[in-house]
Amino acid sequence: MRALPLVFVVLFAVPVFPDWAQSYENPMETIDFWQRQYEEIRPETDARAKRAHEIFSRLVNAVGSRPGVVPRLFISKTEPKNISLPIAIPDGAVIISGRTLDICSGNTKAADDRLAFVLGHELAHLLKDDFWHMKFFNALKTAEAGNPADAKTLAELRAIAGSTDQVLAKELQADEYGIIYAAMAGFDTRAVVDDGKVSFFVEWLQAVDPAYSVNTPKDPDHPTPEQRAGTVKARLRQVLKNVEMFELGLAFYRTGQYDRAVSAFRRFLAYFPSREVAHNLAASHHQLAMKYYAGKAGGAPPLFRMSVAIDPRTRAGDIAQRGAEDAEYLFRVHLKEAIELYQRAIGQDPGYVRSYDNLACAFILRGEEGDAYRAVVMLKDSLRIAPARKEALNTLGVAFFHTENPEKAKGCFLEALKIDPAYDLALYNLGRLALERGDESECRRHWLEYLKLDRKTPWAAAARKTLGVEGPADSSPQGVEHERENVLGLQTGAYDEEVPKDWGTPETENVPLERYPYKINRFANHLMTVSQNKEIGLILAFRDFSGRTARNIGMGSSKQDVVARYGDPDRNLESLSGFTLVYETSGIAFNFQEGGLVSWTLF
Repeated sequence: MRALPLVFVVLFAVPVFPDWAQSYENPMETIDFWQRQYEEIRPETDARAKRAHEIFSRLVNAVGSRPGVVPRLFISKTEPKNISLPIAIPDGAVIISGRTLDICSGNTKAADDRLAFVLGHELAHLLKDDFWHMKFFNALKTAEAGNPADAKTLAELRAIAGSTDQVLAKELQADEYGIIYAAMAGFDTRAVVDDGKVSFFVEWLQAVDPAYSVNTPKDPDHPTPEQRAGTVKARLRQVLKNVEMFELGLAFYRTGQYDRAVSAFRRFLAYFPSREVAHNLAASHHQLAMKYYAGKAGGAPPLFRMSVAIDPRTRAGDIAQRGAEDAEYLFRVHLKEAIELYQRAIGQDPGYVRSYDNLACAFILRGEEGDAYRAVVMLKDSLRIAPARKEALNTLGVAFFHTENPEKAKGCFLEALKIDPAYDLALYNLGRLALERGDESECRRHWLEYLKLDRKTPWAAAARKTLGVEGPADSSPQGVEHERENVLGLQTGAYDEEVPKDWGTPETENVPLERYPYKINRFANHLMTVSQNKEIGLILAFRDFSGRTARNIGMGSSKQDVVARYGDPDRNLESLSGFTLVYETSGIAFNFQEGGLVSWTLF
């Protein structure tokens, strides 16, 4: 008899229901059944349940859904008979239990990461409409309970089913996607896979199948939990090598290295063709198009502000050295790529409003005949899917201006300000609209408010020039020089051999993005260097790093803490999982999630 495959067909046992019918004739295939039959651990009354729902929302925001399915999470207080939890059910729900939370919280530091991994695995089954083999297992389980005399035959059928290539492939894919989904939502998957132990996997196996324990005699058909866990971990370490590509793309994007971000995201898209990766690749091309827009426009920013912002650092230098003709060509090339990739992301998930919004921005920027009307249609669709969003309303106002409808434009800007009275983009655009309509008094009123929020961007400079007001004083705290950041004495530009010896021996990975590959060194002190030809270009500090920056910022610090010590950022980049404050002169980017600092990058 062949052994059961050593993958998450065991770790995440997902039998669903007897194969009675294809579409919800079995009541257990709907969340209504679970809500009626099982007491729910509700987020309003249980802190762990609240956190589980937050993690689930982050995962869904990162990976999306499939047509006709709205992913939901249900946490049962008790375990059902004959069905192992967690499971994904066809109507879009993922069902877990209090025991799931117990197992994942066994390691307090990695509790969120563990749960993200578990939920990501189930979301993979859900999004791939992967239920047939789970129904088969459950049919066996039900028959097994009803007729013990057939146990031997059923055991043989179980082994055969478990070793089929199709089931194996689906479970391997769910393992892989679980890791990728968790990483894309901003969780530390290495805390699960590379913790130096197999305890989480062993705990899980023993919980979902108590027949296996550390004392179980070894035999070929029933490997020990340690053996199974080791096999799964080895597989997931291979997955993490590809996830490095995505994380490297994010690091390049956050630090304004958009051409390198394009290389990383394009390579990862070939491995994992998801809407989020397509969107990130599109946004990188979009930023490059904005860079060359500044070149072809003589350094002037676009008339109105939209949510895809220009990078101030790229407005001069290498762009100025190119002629306007070259800049025009590169602008068109990158914008065309961005538009096609946004459309691809929408095709993969018709509910993905971020790509709708950015695609509308790209149409407005391109400015061809009919583009403004296309943008209006895209943004109205976006707001139907997810209403009352300031970014979409602001861009819709810009689109209406370009369709020669200034009253509707003003209405959209005002609606955006109702949602957030301190929304700088809408304030700027109201001032610009007033100026375009000849109302200098209203323009001054809006722009003076706007300049309280923005002191650094090209639009702030344009507003000050129009109003005839002085530029701001340096917002950095007095007495602090704009020195380049270092971490434990190491700066970017140093060489690999200059890394302090007391950092220890790193885990090394080579990422072949360009002619000369990038070398990633991860150290036990939760620091990572990225080098090319031995020269360090990025240094990353992760959430468990105990050190502090030159201006005494540590993990968990707030945005207010950073601004108080570093002044206003040069850029504020929004993402699905949080935001990043970028300081060009100091060469540091602070990455926040849920209001707290979780990592920073020196560049």
